[in-house]
Amino acid sequence: MLRILIGGRAESNLCLADCSPHACDIIVRVMSPSFWRFLKYSKPYWPLTLGAILCGVLKFSLALLMPWSLGYVIDKVLPVSKQEGISRLEFVLAVLALSFVARAVANYFRSYWSAIAGTRTVFDVRRELYRHIQRLSLSFHDGRRTGAIMSRLINDLNSAQGILEQGVISMCMDVVILLVVVVLLFVWDWRLASVSLLTMPLYGLAFRYLNPRIRAVATAVQEEMEEMNGETTEKLAGLRVVLAFVREKTEEINFFLRHRSYYGKLLRRERLKLTLQSLADFFQDLGPIVVIFYGGYRVITDPDFTVGAFVAFYGFLSHLYLPTRRLADYSALMQEKLAAMDRVFELFDSEPEIKDAPHAKPLLNPKGRITFEDVYFAYTADTPVLQGVTFDVQPGQSVAIVGRSGAGKSSLVNLVPRFYDITRGAIRIDGHDIRDLTLRSLRANIGMVLQDSILFTGTIRENILYGRMNATEAEMQRAAAMAHVTEFVDTLPDAFDTMVGERGVTLSGGQKQRVSIARAFLRNPRILILDEATSSLDSGAEALIQEALRELMKGRTTLVIAHRLSTIVDCDAVIVIQEGRIVQRGAHAQLIHECGPYRQFCREQFGDVELEDLTRKAAG
Repeated sequence: MLRILIGGRAESNLCLADCSPHACDIIVRVMSPSFWRFLKYSKPYWPLTLGAILCGVLKFSLALLMPWSLGYVIDKVLPVSKQEGISRLEFVLAVLALSFVARAVANYFRSYWSAIAGTRTVFDVRRELYRHIQRLSLSFHDGRRTGAIMSRLINDLNSAQGILEQGVISMCMDVVILLVVVVLLFVWDWRLASVSLLTMPLYGLAFRYLNPRIRAVATAVQEEMEEMNGETTEKLAGLRVVLAFVREKTEEINFFLRHRSYYGKLLRRERLKLTLQSLADFFQDLGPIVVIFYGGYRVITDPDFTVGAFVAFYGFLSHLYLPTRRLADYSALMQEKLAAMDRVFELFDSEPEIKDAPHAKPLLNPKGRITFEDVYFAYTADTPVLQGVTFDVQPGQSVAIVGRSGAGKSSLVNLVPRFYDITRGAIRIDGHDIRDLTLRSLRANIGMVLQDSILFTGTIRENILYGRMNATEAEMQRAAAMAHVTEFVDTLPDAFDTMVGERGVTLSGGQKQRVSIARAFLRNPRILILDEATSSLDSGAEALIQEALRELMKGRTTLVIAHRLSTIVDCDAVIVIQEGRIVQRGAHAQLIHECGPYRQFCREQFGDVELEDLTRKAAG
């Protein structure tokens, strides 16, 4: 009886008659929670998996004919007459030839079906993980490097490739063969079979000691790879800053130190694996020595134990140690793969903070009224960002949010599409608490133009159509014209089919911003958020962008954040925020006359002379 330990707990008793303790220990070690969770993804491919196992069992079962035929030739062919011996030899040759053909066919289908099942399972896991990553809240991504997340999505799942082939198909196949061979050996000669299994407990001890250490160091290797990948991705993305500050040597040293740490852990993993493999080789070589000694003694002393029987038994013995040796290799390999899957499922276990409520309803045909009711918000509990914010924006109104850096302006507008959830209070659209609306419908009715215009690798057309993928060519062209994109696209050789490069690197800042505005035009949202949409542009580009934004804002409820106060004078209302609180509100013409923060901001930007001119214009 063997108590199988799954995930560190005694789950069940399993009787494997005459099974090697080493094989059982290997099975126990791979049956971790990650292993079972991975198997759930392979469920659609179980017919292929079962077919591959059966083909593998057939392949190695047919190999048992070789030692049988050798013993048969020694005992049944060589002692008989020439004619009868040749006839029996031809029979053996025919059986072996047919078995070789069958083995080749079985091996092909075993490899092909296992490859399909394993590759498709990893494909499904990666697709599901990518979908899950996109559902995770921005607060999750804010605290992690993009490269580190990509490492789990790509590198860890690449490392996990083979769990099905080697952890299920090959190990099941070898365990079945092992059981068959053990039974066959005991039927053949139980005393010699008992001797042949003497070295098996040594395997079990070696694997019980080394497997957990291999798993732990494999996890450390994956974590170090994640850090290295995240850091390298971040520095390459900011290569212009590295070059501008002449920090190439510094980054080279940092990469060397990080890579050296990874290299050290990698070597430790390889040392443990090689120690395990060397012990397995030693025990594999030790077993036959014991059998040769005892078998030779039996041939000499026992007249019923023939040379042919001993030769056949020794041939079968290789099929006992071969699957045991493969199980040893798979066990060490599976520790690495399951360590990678542990990290993948750790990411799966991260729950999105922002998700639909059970009773959430879609937002249909909104008018666009936005209401903040005593809203409090903090990224961390001890650092409040917004405190008691209350205001109301009527449908079609434009409201400017003004304040110094760090006052909470961007945090405020990011609450409207529920990129983050408020701590207290309520935000309503047309009277509906946004937490009672489905995220998809809420965000579908909100358009955003940000200071950092993020474009994706592809053509200008593809980036505009990102706003609404099913838009017609005419609708795309109209959005481009309204955003003044057509003016510079017409000068490009490939027009709208011009490739923009990663993050739109081949376009100027103003051009990227106009493409972003065209994307928002095409989306045709009821609510518009403009977050520093012109702050990084020169005056010439700003004039064009402002014209496009004015057109975009028509008839839409708009929240505008702008450091350049000249860009918000036409807004219906202005809200001034300091330290997360509203300290002033009203129209531009009203606030510029009051001795408050807004007038001070205007004085800092325009100077006293221009401020007086603005004041006169507001009064007129």
